[in-house]
Amino acid sequence: MGISHELIAVRLGNPEFKTLISACLIFTLAYGASKVLTALWHGFTGPLAKIPGPWLNRFTALPWMAAVVRGKAFEQGINYNRKYGDIVRVAPDLVLVSDEKSVHQILVGMDLRKSVLYEKFSQNEDGVTLFTMRDRAQYRTRRRLFSHGFSISYLKGLEPLKLSCIEALEEFIDNQCARDGGETVIDAWNLMGRLASDIMSATAFGGSFELVKNGEHPIRKKFSESFKRGTIYQLLPFLKYIPFLPKFRDPELAQLISEIIEKRQASTDKLAKPDLLQLLLDTHEKNPETLSRIEVFSEMLVFWLAGSETTASTLTFAMMFLLNDPPSYQKLIDEIRGRFPLTDSPVSDDKTTDLPFLHAVLKETMRLAPPATGGLQRQTDEDVILSDHLIPAGTRVTANTTVLHWDEKQWPDAEKFVPERWLSDYKGVPATERTAYYPFSAGSRNCIGKQFAWTELRLTLVSLLRRYDLSLIPDQSHELVHFTVLHLKAGKYMVGIRPRA
Repeated sequence: MGISHELIAVRLGNPEFKTLISACLIFTLAYGASKVLTALWHGFTGPLAKIPGPWLNRFTALPWMAAVVRGKAFEQGINYNRKYGDIVRVAPDLVLVSDEKSVHQILVGMDLRKSVLYEKFSQNEDGVTLFTMRDRAQYRTRRRLFSHGFSISYLKGLEPLKLSCIEALEEFIDNQCARDGGETVIDAWNLMGRLASDIMSATAFGGSFELVKNGEHPIRKKFSESFKRGTIYQLLPFLKYIPFLPKFRDPELAQLISEIIEKRQASTDKLAKPDLLQLLLDTHEKNPETLSRIEVFSEMLVFWLAGSETTASTLTFAMMFLLNDPPSYQKLIDEIRGRFPLTDSPVSDDKTTDLPFLHAVLKETMRLAPPATGGLQRQTDEDVILSDHLIPAGTRVTANTTVLHWDEKQWPDAEKFVPERWLSDYKGVPATERTAYYPFSAGSRNCIGKQFAWTELRLTLVSLLRRYDLSLIPDQSHELVHFTVLHLKAGKYMVGIRPRA
């Protein structure tokens, strides 16, 4: 220890070492000062300085980041819109836009590129996905690869697999009701998540994971954790490299997907499973440069996570809204049971597509609780005009579709669940003018799985309500948080259920 102290003393007494330390301090101070001056300059000058918003946010993104990390950015965006108007500066280089014309411009008219935020969302440095791609040409090529897997004819062929998973759900509920004397209580949030995971695995991976049949599984918790980590790590990407923190990509989920892919590649029975996984593997084998092995992995992980969580949350929210609005619940029951009079009446999607109130319920559910609640962030490559403001090149702009969905001008009684607004005029607004609606985004980057989701939502809700009576469990929290997908903060929603009387 004495030698070390002596060495330090000698070093500190060395003029060259002192000069080096001084230079480092001066550089650090100068760098910090330049950052402060740059923030002040951009805060007070330039086109974005004219955009309203919280005073502090023009200099730092920290207040907005804090709202995102808490899962409350969607609420903050609504509050900002009510206070500041249709365009709000929430960070030095980020504005929220929520007037209908400008949102359409961002997503469709100008078709702005996705922002750099999506690059940080990628779970693999070299494995970009359809969701994270920013390059337009690359995106078009990748989307064409997937188009067959989401065509109407292909989805029709998947219907028996979906119905098989729903039948397993019915068997599970029947057993629970029999065990509990005819009526039971289910956690709809958990059970719909397990069902959606089974459907996704059955249709995309060649076999159901049977989470409904086998009960609670750690995968469900890992899904939720993955979305939360994804939201936080895209804001603070350096966290991915801190050894003691959880990895952005959950190792157990990654291992599960890898094993499925390896098993399929080793199989001699590939033609018997013409699912999404096989479609991607065939593309990879024909042209590895178009789709790498790691990109096959990344795409399958994203489809599994996003495809199951969004559908599960929509089904749960639909039940929650219906049970808290008895007239709407009864109206839907009457419509479904008029079409399917017996508890075991065969269900098929072509028998559900012309049920108007069913569609109104699902549309209204996705208006109040849209899958893309956090907004759709894009980036300007050149100067543009939005909401009568000049937005310079390089600015991130979020099409704040949630604000549009809750806008009283577009939707009278916007915070109420009113399925009838989709069927006829409601308080002066015709049903045909429901254009401020973006549950699946819009334009070239609209959700490729939209029809897949619609089919699953219809089949599940119709199957359940033709066979069971649901009842409200009162005094439950409806508080929402958003981590990539909208969640109930409580992480559960209990529903009473019994066989149809």
